[in-house]
Amino acid sequence: MSIGETRSGASLWRLPALNISVIVMSVALTWTYLGMRAVMDVGGSCAEGGPYVSAQPCPDGSGLLVLGIPVALIAMFAGSIFAVMLKAPTLLFPFWVGLFGSLGWNFFDYGLNSEGGEVISWIVCGVVFWLMAAPALWLMTKFDYSKDSYDGVGKAQGAGRNTWLAIYAALGIVGAALGVWSFNSWT
Repeated sequence: MSIGETRSGASLWRLPALNISVIVMSVALTWTYLGMRAVMDVGGSCAEGGPYVSAQPCPDGSGLLVLGIPVALIAMFAGSIFAVMLKAPTLLFPFWVGLFGSLGWNFFDYGLNSEGGEVISWIVCGVVFWLMAAPALWLMTKFDYSKDSYDGVGKAQGAGRNTWLAIYAALGIVGAALGVWSFNSWT
């Protein structure tokens, strides 16, 4: 059984659907990462519209921060459904690590490299976010939720966890590049 087939052999559409889900999830996580950086560039908070006048309007790209997380969640859930059909690892753990790891990095970067010196509150947030990412990283590397199928003689017929994670990583790089390009195009 190859990566794109199931036991019935009639599900070749599932692999492209999973691939597209991984790319869309990565694009949306990139929007979230870059949108957060745009907001942190203006001090970490902003507001627009409504009956009150804000001292700090939201920068270009901050709207993609609001759009990024729901789009990434939808892509993660859809992709996880396709992954289960293909006996591939769920997208939950890569999403979890990507979200909390990248946002934690933003907190560390801005907390340690601020113009006025270190910002302890952002550094603490970075620690908390990386602590939230750590269990998913551990689960992603320790448990194999994509058991290979066997032909009865003991020969593996499918792709294992490491193969899938390599595919996810490659697609994630494509999605991140598209995310940077689209973020820069819209801002």
